[in-house]
Amino acid sequence: MSTQTNQAGSFGTLVAVLPAVVEADHSAGMAALDRAARRKLGISAEEFLAKWDAGDYVGADENVRAQEVAMLLPLVRATLANAR
Repeated sequence: MSTQTNQAGSFGTLVAVLPAVVEADHSAGMAALDRAARRKLGISAEEFLAKWDAGDYVGADENVRAQEVAMLLPLVRATLANAR
């Protein structure tokens, strides 16, 4: 917590207001992955997962876009593991 002085010289406390935490389930994670895969690579989430797991993006021209989509993998893989 930090404090600041107003013009009159008294101290006040600054309070951060954080949004509520919303947990994503597997279907929400898959939907986000599907949107990103279609937008960045023009393929479905299922196609992306198969290509990613097969190593098709290693050294490929679309590697950067694939890595951007892959940042969403924890949403899919972690929620799938939790659903089991």
